[in-house]
Amino acid sequence: MSLIIRPLSPFGAEVIGLDLDDEQALDVSTQQALRAAWVEHGILLFRNALHSEAAHLRLSRVFGEPQPAAVKRINDANNPYLMNLTQRAGDASGETFTLFEVDGQRRTGWLGWHWDQAFTAEIVRGALLRMITPARVDGRTGFIDAAAAHSRLSPAMQQRIEGLEVVYHFTGAQEQNRFGFPSSLRVVERNPQADAALQRYRGEFPPVVHPLVITQHETGRKVLKLSPMHARAILGMEASASDALLHELAEHLVDARHAYFHTWQADDAIVWDNWRSLHSATGVPFDVDRLAQRTTIVGDYKLGRYLDPARNGQPPQRRLDD
Repeated sequence: MSLIIRPLSPFGAEVIGLDLDDEQALDVSTQQALRAAWVEHGILLFRNALHSEAAHLRLSRVFGEPQPAAVKRINDANNPYLMNLTQRAGDASGETFTLFEVDGQRRTGWLGWHWDQAFTAEIVRGALLRMITPARVDGRTGFIDAAAAHSRLSPAMQQRIEGLEVVYHFTGAQEQNRFGFPSSLRVVERNPQADAALQRYRGEFPPVVHPLVITQHETGRKVLKLSPMHARAILGMEASASDALLHELAEHLVDARHAYFHTWQADDAIVWDNWRSLHSATGVPFDVDRLAQRTTIVGDYKLGRYLDPARNGQPPQRRLDD
């Protein structure tokens, strides 16, 4: 099988020529080529390529072992490894339902820039998202290369942030995120159950610490490892200086000129490297349907820890896929 890896602009690559419905397609050499492309490009797009849950799981295992989804209410009834990410037109019944207004447009399912599980001491390796029912309006997913973002920093800033660490604490209420989030963001409507649920989650995820810069071990490239969502402070830095630095770095990182935004079609799939890339979701209007499925790929880079040293070495209280 002839495999073509075509770069996307400004980030990532599209995989062409792979029949993922064929159970024999992912032979050893093909898997090696896909993993090498993933390391090189950070995200891989497969257009009109995944037509079944079985193919979704086969492709996920190329990049690592899938992890059972953490929240039962959004798990697929027949497969614990699949998360159903559903927006039903006009449905405000979800436990965490929120209708946002961003830049004058009302959206549900909107997500600001983040890397998955920044609020936990152990973060996952990546995820694979497959679109089943694309939104008829918007519903795009954005990706940013944090390695390229680090390379765009001035040498002085690169030197300044080397060795710094960031404190993260769970924030389910996205409007409370202060760094790299749009100033126009406001809540139009929220399910009354949501505030209690978000407060409960916050209590179950104590503050954690992650390095601000990591090194991609396969290539030696430096990565600006900042998640605007959940970021609270630079560890050990005076508050005003910490806020100023995080504002500067976050605005640099989430510059949309350097983002790839994918407009989904049915059976498209994207697998992303959670150690290197950030993602966001533009959301959809309240009267629009959208259905996707996701697998989460395990693997921790072993650099995170709890802010409270007494908690380190203890198993997490719970998991939450974001």
